Amino acid sequence: MPSRVDSFPSWGDEIDASELINGEGGQLLQSYTKMRPENIESHVKYIAKKGWNVLRYPCFQQFLFLHLDLSRSPIYQKVIKQTQSGGLLLDIGCGLGQDLRRLVQDGVPGKNLIGLEIQHAYIDLGYELFQDKSMLQCKFLVQDFFKDTAELVSLEKKITIMNSGYFMHMFDWEKQLDVAKRMIHLIAPSEGSIITGVNFGSSHFAGPFSDVPPGFDAIYLHNQHSLSEIWSEAAKATGTKWKFDCVIEDDKNFKNMASGGCRLRWTVEKQ
Repeated sequence: MPSRVDSFPSWGDEIDASELINGEGGQLLQSYTKMRPENIESHVKYIAKKGWNVLRYPCFQQFLFLHLDLSRSPIYQKVIKQTQSGGLLLDIGCGLGQDLRRLVQDGVPGKNLIGLEIQHAYIDLGYELFQDKSMLQCKFLVQDFFKDTAELVSLEKKITIMNSGYFMHMFDWEKQLDVAKRMIHLIAPSEGSIITGVNFGSSHFAGPFSDVPPGFDAIYLHNQHSLSEIWSEAAKATGTKWKFDCVIEDDKNFKNMASGGCRLRWTVEKQ
C-alpha cells in the first residue's frame, strides 16, 4: 500500500503559486479577463481559499485550476477541431470551468461546451475567477454525475467528447468502474468519440491509497496497467471497443503525496 511522503499542509502554510501564475494558467487569466498583472496573484489566492473552504480538495492548495490539463493533452487539437465543427463536449467534475474557458479562448463556441459539477459554489467561483458571468455561453449542469436528470438524459448519445479531468480518480475501484461505464453509456456510440482525463497515480504501485484527505471516501491509486484494466472491464461490460492510451508525467506535488506519485494522462477512443 502506498504511503504519502509528506502530509497535506494546512492552508496557513506558505503556498507558492508563482509557477502556475507565471505559466499558461496565469496568462490565460490575464488575457481572458484583462486583469492587471500585479492583481492576478492575490485574485487567484483569494479564489483558491474560497474553494478550499467549500471542500478541502488538495487541488486548491496546489492551484491546479490554473494547470489547464485538457490543453496539455496530446489530443487537444482534435478536441478543438471536433467542438469547432459542432461536436458537444461534456466536462465532468468541471470545478471552476478553467478547461472550458481555455477552449473558448482557443476559438470553440461556448454553446458546444457543457460543464457538470456537483458543487454550485465552484461554478460561481469560476465566474468570479474569470469575471465572465454575463458573457460566457457555456452551459453548466449542477448535479450528481450518476443522477438521470432530464437535462443529462437529453444529452445521451449526443456528446462526442468527455473530459473527466481529475474526476474519475476520486473513487475506489468499483466506483471508478461505474464512472467508466456511465461515461460510455452517455457518449455518442460512433467511432472516434473520445473520453479523456488525468489521474493522480503511481509509476509502479496500484491499490488503495492509504492517506486519503479528511472527508473523502476510499480512493484507488492506479498505475498505467491497472488503469488500462479498468477500461478493459468497462468495455467488456458495455459490449464496446475502445483504444486506451496513457502516459506518465512527473509532478512534484504528486511525488510528495505518494511513493512513485505521478500524473497519469489517459485517453480512450471509440473503435
